[in-house]
Amino acid sequence: MRVLQNDGSSLDIREEDILYFSSYKNAIFVHTKEGEFVFPTTLSDLLIAYKGKGFERLDRNNVVSLNKVNAYDAERKIVHFVEGEQFATVSESNEPRIKRFLAAPSEGSAD
Repeated sequence: MRVLQNDGSSLDIREEDILYFSSYKNAIFVHTKEGEFVFPTTLSDLLIAYKGKGFERLDRNNVVSLNKVNAYDAERKIVHFVEGEQFATVSESNEPRIKRFLAAPSEGSAD
């Protein structure tokens, strides 16, 4: 995926390195453990493109890779990612969905 760096230059990043997408002031940001990059599209377009790859909308301002979610903080209404210290917000209406996702046995688990 080609994204824009803060200096305006472009960079290719791998889809498997994406933690989540967010929007702020009509701009889409791609978050990885290496940093934040700008992606010229909308969150709705991203959800359509990535829904089949494990991404879900957890808030009006983000589309999250559920496979990268490590934990949910119900008090702060945020998910934490396996990689790094980043987090994404969860709307109240999506709280039951993220709880069910985290409670379900993961693929390839030893259970």
